[in-house]
Amino acid sequence: MESTRSRYEQQPLQRYAREVRATLPRAVFERAPSRLLWLPVHLAIIVGLALYVIAAAPAWYVATVCALIAGHSWGCLGFLAHEAMHHALVRSRRVEQIVGWVGFAPYCLSPTLWTVWHNQAHHGNTGKAVADPDGYGTLGFWQKSAVVRALETIAPGSGHVRSALFPFVWFSVHSLLVLVFHSRRNGYYAHISRRTVYAESATMLALWIGVLALVGPYAFVFVYVVPVLTANALVMSYIATNHFLNPLTEVNDPLANTLSVTAPRWLERVHLEFGYHVEHHFFPTVSGRHARTVRDALVRLYGDRYLTMPHGRALRLLYARPKLHATHDTLVNPRTGATYDSLAPGDLAMRRRADRHDLVHHFA
Repeated sequence: MESTRSRYEQQPLQRYAREVRATLPRAVFERAPSRLLWLPVHLAIIVGLALYVIAAAPAWYVATVCALIAGHSWGCLGFLAHEAMHHALVRSRRVEQIVGWVGFAPYCLSPTLWTVWHNQAHHGNTGKAVADPDGYGTLGFWQKSAVVRALETIAPGSGHVRSALFPFVWFSVHSLLVLVFHSRRNGYYAHISRRTVYAESATMLALWIGVLALVGPYAFVFVYVVPVLTANALVMSYIATNHFLNPLTEVNDPLANTLSVTAPRWLERVHLEFGYHVEHHFFPTVSGRHARTVRDALVRLYGDRYLTMPHGRALRLLYARPKLHATHDTLVNPRTGATYDSLAPGDLAMRRRADRHDLVHHFA
């Protein structure tokens, strides 16, 4: 199923990377250890607010505000762990593991599993049906799998009310699915120790069970439950928009299968430039600190082939379009048969009109 909408032949990532690398200053490829300063900042916020909620037992609405702030910091630590585990910050693998443990503990996600799931499987097969563990795949896959049919109803764009829950739970749910299903089906344990992965996941789960036993159910809601829902929503607001609107690709072409989203500059800094995702897929080991420099090179070299839009607009499109692919470049609602175009080069000038049309059609 080749794309009929793109005016450009898809190219493998390696070819692009050579072209872009030649135009970038050497400093772009240096590690950024100072980013680790975010670790004590967010840990202080999380621990300080948790202790306040436990010791002071404030009114529920005050505790909720504390939990939302803490959850935002948890999500930011996830961004930091993502960057560290890509070797963008320091040379020390031990430091990377520590940051990974801190950043992924809220989701009970093994850092060892993450290296194969994300660094290898996702980055090596981005946009490829089934092989990319982060996509919903094709209509044919949906028809064959009862599990996929059930999960698709939670997806944004499915039209189900339950899809409103998606951002608040999906990173945690998907982490469990990768642990139980994807890892076995796709042979992840040929590369990593199954025992290590299970031990790390079980240790994280035991940590939160211990917290529950220590602080009690009421405080636990504000110390863990609300923060983890908030953290899920933050990270999924980026992960889902970075890939779910794009076409499937047989060739790993980040100019086709990945979208960068933008926000006010101060917010981009706080979120460690995670939204610059095309840039990240070009050079995964480059710190997000240099993402805007890479972006300028991509725009200069490839023009409208570089896909980007404001984060808010991408979120609206996410809920206006289904997540299954009828063809590589066509999204389909499996219950109504309605089809929608995935993003393609040259669409940028039309997207505001497409936003309005899709939203009217979706909620009509």
